[in-house]
Amino acid sequence: AAVFNTILGTRVLLGIIVGGLFFVWLWINIRIARRPLPADVTFIGRRLLPDEERAQIEQYADRALLIFALVGGFMAALYGSGQWLGYLQYTHGVDFGTNDPLLGRDVGFYVFKLGFLQYIWRSCFYAVAIVFVVSVLVHLYQEAIRLVGNTVHALPRARRHCLGLLALALFLKIYGYRLMQYNLMYSTRGEFFSGASFADAHAKFPGLYLMMVLVAITGGIMLASIPRRTFKLAGWALAILIVVSFLGGTAYPTAIQRLVVLPTQLEKEEKYAQYNIQMTNQAYGLDQTKERLFAARDSIDAQVIQANPQTIKNIRLWDHRPLETVYDQLEALRAYYNFADVDVDRYWLNGEYRQVMLSARQLDYAKLPPPITWVNQYLAYTHGYGVCMSPVHEIGEEGLPVNWIDGLPPRSAFPEIEVKRPAIYYMATIRPRLIEAISPPEIFPEPPAAMAPGAEPSPGGPAAPQQRAGGPAGIRQPKGTNFAIVNTRQEEFDYPRTGAGAEGNVMTQYQGRGGVGISGWFNRLAFAARFMDIQVLLTQYIQPGSKILINRYLPERLVAIAPFLIFDPDPYIVIIDGQLKWICDSYTFSRLYPYSTRKPEVGSINYIRNSVKVVCDAYDGLPTFYVVDPNDPLVQCYQKIFPTLFTPAAQMPPPTRAHLRYPQLLFIIQAQIFADYHMRDPQTFFQREDSWAIPPEVYSEGTRMMEAYYVVMKLPGEEKEEFLLMLPFVLRGREDWVMVAWMAARCDPPHYGELIVYKFPKGTRTYGPMQMESRIRAEPEISSEFTLWGQKGSRVIQGNLLVIPIDDALLYVEPVYVEAEEAERAIPALRRVIVATGDQIVMEPTLDAALSKLFGRAAVAAPVRAATPAGPPQPLPAQLSAVKQLIQQALDLDAEALRLLRNGDLSGYQAKQEEQKKVLEQLDATIQ
Repeated sequence: AAVFNTILGTRVLLGIIVGGLFFVWLWINIRIARRPLPADVTFIGRRLLPDEERAQIEQYADRALLIFALVGGFMAALYGSGQWLGYLQYTHGVDFGTNDPLLGRDVGFYVFKLGFLQYIWRSCFYAVAIVFVVSVLVHLYQEAIRLVGNTVHALPRARRHCLGLLALALFLKIYGYRLMQYNLMYSTRGEFFSGASFADAHAKFPGLYLMMVLVAITGGIMLASIPRRTFKLAGWALAILIVVSFLGGTAYPTAIQRLVVLPTQLEKEEKYAQYNIQMTNQAYGLDQTKERLFAARDSIDAQVIQANPQTIKNIRLWDHRPLETVYDQLEALRAYYNFADVDVDRYWLNGEYRQVMLSARQLDYAKLPPPITWVNQYLAYTHGYGVCMSPVHEIGEEGLPVNWIDGLPPRSAFPEIEVKRPAIYYMATIRPRLIEAISPPEIFPEPPAAMAPGAEPSPGGPAAPQQRAGGPAGIRQPKGTNFAIVNTRQEEFDYPRTGAGAEGNVMTQYQGRGGVGISGWFNRLAFAARFMDIQVLLTQYIQPGSKILINRYLPERLVAIAPFLIFDPDPYIVIIDGQLKWICDSYTFSRLYPYSTRKPEVGSINYIRNSVKVVCDAYDGLPTFYVVDPNDPLVQCYQKIFPTLFTPAAQMPPPTRAHLRYPQLLFIIQAQIFADYHMRDPQTFFQREDSWAIPPEVYSEGTRMMEAYYVVMKLPGEEKEEFLLMLPFVLRGREDWVMVAWMAARCDPPHYGELIVYKFPKGTRTYGPMQMESRIRAEPEISSEFTLWGQKGSRVIQGNLLVIPIDDALLYVEPVYVEAEEAERAIPALRRVIVATGDQIVMEPTLDAALSKLFGRAAVAAPVRAATPAGPPQPLPAQLSAVKQLIQQALDLDAEALRLLRNGDLSGYQAKQEEQKKVLEQLDATIQ
């Protein structure tokens, strides 16, 4: 309520002030222009209107002009109220403690004050310009100004009025040129960098001082022309000003750029490029990035694998896309349930740090069982139920995931992840299956042209963050689900009974703290009007204690609470003390950080921080905004504006803090910037000799930009495994070449938020993702199996290629899924795992088998394929001989099958495969 009242009060105050001032200003000038013409004044020339028409108009002229002034004031009030964020930032701004390198102003002036100053300036300038045009028109109607031949004649009062307004506009323009000097901090004249260049500093900047003087002189000429009977002097002065403005503001800086700068560009621009490098790294939080050397050996030995068991046990084999499909097909259990997305997280289970994938079972209103009545849609079906969780690396029967949480009601394999309150009344927006990653430009769209930093002062300053009602592109919120009414006479559907002989449904009543009371007639009327649904008012099911739940989808729910922040489109669900909670990353950002680059790949921003983590209860819907980066000046400003909204991170419960992760969206933005701005030397930066890029990867049957991925691994030089977000780099322009570095963001305390970049020694060969994909495709055994699967009416999906650093070498892991080509029967099965090093590539049914083939059985600390969380028991000594014989028999059959396949004998190949399957089943029974 405090946030809502602050925003509403500021909007109303600005609207009244701006609208009232503009109305008064416009009405006073209209009344000045409307003064009657003296009877003794005559002009030679045709009158503007005949007397009869003038008499008819005069009956309504004053009322029409008053209405015009009121409408103008109302429009100004609407526009002014929209500047509430700029005003609050202006009045509550803080210092950054860093000055811009050219003018020496604190960065806080640009981020918090410049935008609102631009709005004030242009509002005043436009107000004078509008009033000038209206006054001239009224004077023409009053015939205080008349055209006589080729000359303009005006009464002295009309000259004073119009020339006075013109002079006032010119004097205001002086401050406009001063603001343009500040806007040089965002100039794009430099060919390779943003910010004021040599031409801006030595031509544009002093030229603006000259324009200030000329504008002041021109304004004085306007005032001096008032006693004159003609406007020739004023007209010539204005024409000269326009010509000089073009020459000094555009032509002269362009000439300096082409004739002086370009011939010796590096020498002239070196200092300014250094400013851009320094400020850009600060703006994107890259100035504290640690850079280290990574040896990148070609091969890995068995001892390295044995020394990193937790890394091996947490290699992610399940991509979120196929796993989401499997959950939808096998775990939705009813058509009206939907798994919106699959998230990656980590939990301590049985004393082990385990990486898992989990997804919320949400209600899909588009698939409610018929008949879809109003009661069913808004009173009975009100929530989703439970989650599914799987370890990232285990493969169950038929290539399906092993579930640690599944079923209705949810069953948990470990007490640490038992779900005690599975109902999900507040959900995440539905992401269509197989959607590509949401790109940063969709989250941080370009501001309106009038609000973008550039050469001219902007009327609105920094645009307030705006997110479309439906969320970013590619995310949809189901129609008809914008509210639900609970605690009514109609019981709510909780979950269907499942299992042999189970019939009927389990019903419930909402017991949470969320929602707004709706039992009173006034509230019912208000919500019926808001949702344009008369049934809210007429239904007989509402009783005392009934509540209406609104804004039930994240991140739109959070946007409604705090529209001054930008929220990640991918909130993730966690299990904390048996309760389900959403964690959503929130970003403070600016477009006005001086000398910082704005790249198309990352949207319109040039400053960003992930300063706030929002934890929202999936049952109550109550969010808590935790400040995790108190050093961010933007969040400090918002804390001053909204002191009751934010909670210090120190008050976050430790179980919640254990699930914080570095957001992928911020990481990809920083990686895009760091790809160029790791070059700190201006000469290297200009020559682009070491520019990096995020590599492409093969996924399914196409190619796309590689996604940042979470891993549990031990960083070189560290003593224990930790949860990381990482991404490799390749050379820009040769994305199919070798890797040059990899970047990691640490997610676990006490190192949360630290960025580390490991660079490979120059001159070494380290296979990049596309090179490794080419090697995989070139392997005869792998290629032949892909071809064979494709001939059986199946589709092969090559999953995410993970590049996993282990000690001083790299391990490449890629899962291979097979699914039916028919969409309705498509259940991806994880059939093979490809494991590669710099000199070897193998493909086996499991990660365990692939590692054993590469490094020997002894290298694998524990089997990676498991049917239960505890893992299968080890074979007894008496069984070892039989086990060895069966393993050798299976290997011999596999070699024979491959020989037949090379000879083109597909039937013989399939027969050997069936024999091998029987041997493996016998082996499995022997071990058990």
